Amino acid sequence: MVKKYFLLLATIFVAATTQQAHAQWEKIQSLPAAQCIMVAPNGNLISSDFQFDYSGGIYYSQDNGTTWIKAEVEDYAYNTMIQAGEYIIASGEYSNIARSKDNGVTWEILNYSYILSEYISEGAAEGDMAYAITYFKDKLFIADMNGGGAMYSEDFGETWTMTDRQSLMYETEYGPAIDSFYKFDQNNGQLLLFGAFFIYRLNEEDYTWELLRSDSNFMGVTTTYQNKLICGRAITNYTDKVPFLEYTEDGGSSWGEVPRPEGMIDNNVRAMHCFDNTIIVALQQGGLYFTNDFGQSWDTFSDGIPYYVSNDTKFYKSPLVIDSDDQYVYIALYDEPWNEPNEGGIYRYEKSKLKASVKSTTLNNNIYVHNNTLYLNDSANVTIYNINGSLVHSANNCQEIDLNNLQEGIYIYQANINNNIISGKFIKK
Repeated sequence: MVKKYFLLLATIFVAATTQQAHAQWEKIQSLPAAQCIMVAPNGNLISSDFQFDYSGGIYYSQDNGTTWIKAEVEDYAYNTMIQAGEYIIASGEYSNIARSKDNGVTWEILNYSYILSEYISEGAAEGDMAYAITYFKDKLFIADMNGGGAMYSEDFGETWTMTDRQSLMYETEYGPAIDSFYKFDQNNGQLLLFGAFFIYRLNEEDYTWELLRSDSNFMGVTTTYQNKLICGRAITNYTDKVPFLEYTEDGGSSWGEVPRPEGMIDNNVRAMHCFDNTIIVALQQGGLYFTNDFGQSWDTFSDGIPYYVSNDTKFYKSPLVIDSDDQYVYIALYDEPWNEPNEGGIYRYEKSKLKASVKSTTLNNNIYVHNNTLYLNDSANVTIYNINGSLVHSANNCQEIDLNNLQEGIYIYQANINNNIISGKFIKK
């Protein structure tokens, strides 16, 4: 009977994983409203603090996060940082960008409001902000949030040229308008621009924009995996009826889907990052996931991330940016600056602890399920979580667990067997 049940498991169980014990995120800098983290070319860590009263600023660490120094640069609530040639560029509010030529130690302020003043009101131009910023083929590109459009600079932000605005126009009941833009990224040698509603591609011959899609729905979170540009949507929609992640490898002409974590319906992606064969996804309040096989199997790794519990569900603080170096993955974790105690800051996780997910045709050689009972071949401490990460059962020094009281659905277990942490999933029917 047990062997027959193992055949059933081959069709419903995936992603049994073994991870090192006690792997978790470590906080290395406290920031009341952490917004950015970037690893500079020389290894410096650079962070920013998004304070509404402009008391935050830019910080840098030259010793892997042990100590942090606040840079002497006027604060404009910097929200995005990129590498552009020999400069690091930080985009802020009031049409300001800061740029650094020494890996984040010293900065100078530049302003691009003058290029917008012809197209939007003076107040909108001066108060503008740009989340969409990139460096593409020796040009620095910015697209704004207030209907100004997209522009580029060939001298790292000192002077600007507007791209074609007419090709970005769309009709509303109030007349022509231009989308609010959230992200630039590039794929297959072409530049894509992501707005709240539309996705465009740049024509480099005349700097017009080709409309690719009208269903962006805040597809403003991207990362590059090998030759694929992967995109997620930073908006609340809990359903499995829309793609979790989409990707293109031909510059936006065609799109595919990355499989979602099994049973997970949260599509609110806040940050993504890739290195080697690993894709990391941070949800708005759903914690962090990683995959080593392009979404065929996923693991969570949210231990150490602050959270609160409501209706037996964990809601994690929001990672806004992810970056990595040879040893660590870093996140800028945002917390509302007025919260006490405040848990915002820069956190890191050892790359070596991100063990590859592997498919399994059985639950585990040491663990199996039969007749709504989870059996272990040796005594173990076991915890069981629902798909939202809420603890539903725990037991110490046990060899079997009655599952009859669990509702139907997908569950994640962790078992400590002889100091080895074994985790995986099962379905209660």
